[in-house]
Amino acid sequence: MIARRTKNKQLGLLPRMDARKRVKGGYTYRYLTYDRKYINLGHDRAEAILKVLEMERRAPTTGTVQEMVETYLQSTTFYEKGKRTQEDYLRHSKQILRVFGEMQVDDVTPPHIARYLRMERKEAPVQANREIAFLSSCFQEGIEQGLALKNPCREVRRNTERPRSRLPESDEIKSFMKIAKARGAGSELIGCMAKFAALTGRRRAEFLSLRKDAIGPDGINFNYAKSTASQATRKGLIPMSPALESLLRDIEEIKRPGKNPLKSIYVFANRRGQPYTEQGFKSMWAKIMHKWLKEDKSRERFTFHDLRAYYVTHMVEAERNPETHANPATTKRVYDRRRVVKVQALE
Repeated sequence: MIARRTKNKQLGLLPRMDARKRVKGGYTYRYLTYDRKYINLGHDRAEAILKVLEMERRAPTTGTVQEMVETYLQSTTFYEKGKRTQEDYLRHSKQILRVFGEMQVDDVTPPHIARYLRMERKEAPVQANREIAFLSSCFQEGIEQGLALKNPCREVRRNTERPRSRLPESDEIKSFMKIAKARGAGSELIGCMAKFAALTGRRRAEFLSLRKDAIGPDGINFNYAKSTASQATRKGLIPMSPALESLLRDIEEIKRPGKNPLKSIYVFANRRGQPYTEQGFKSMWAKIMHKWLKEDKSRERFTFHDLRAYYVTHMVEAERNPETHANPATTKRVYDRRRVVKVQALE
């Protein structure tokens, strides 16, 4: 993917174009080819743009789904998405390009989309839905950019999705934390993250980079993760509770390896004193979960996301507002996993 342009925005250059200031004034224009080599375009901006347009018409990806996807990933529409959504879309793009990349845009039909959903990705039906939703966004951008005439994704029904019903129990979370602690400092911290999510209902993206100076006498300050570039950043406050205070003390008391372990400004820091990356966290979580399941064959796997459901369900049972999602209907549909729902009879 081409990085978002941060320099010479005022010159109105095309993607893959670069401008370097000349000592005598003006600019020297260059073009970055698909095999990562620069072509000199001279000093005249208009002529340089015409040369690029001519080269792009001869590019091997012209008219393909790959070109359309790359156009979307360089668009304002993409950069207005939230950080987590951008990361998800980049991951989805790899699967889409693997199957559709070399196809001409106009050759992609609804039966191709249906085959992808039902056969190519039949082992991951929910993930396939997300990937086709991403491709649909690419087609929509392609229509607006003149790269596509229609969006075949809109003519195919998605795979049926059933909301998860798994609700971890308190004892399961405790035993998971026990396994994590036995594996060492890094795993113990992941176990503490699990308890933090269960106590607060926060998304992982909202506390992976949580700084210690965000903790005050009133509670823990955080930024909501579900926001786009076009929205103002929403801030939240988690009031301090005895259970949360105890957890934070446990985190501080984790014994790091080495004689002089690094001090960090982050609450959940890895051995280098930095926040865990999404990939690093997932790798650690998978290892602990494997060990937890192996210890007792009767145990049932749960996801980190299920811990939000644990929080929401207990808050709803206590008739308190969980404040986890902007849309209350989503909270009820996805996270409220009560086994028994009390129904009030008429008086």
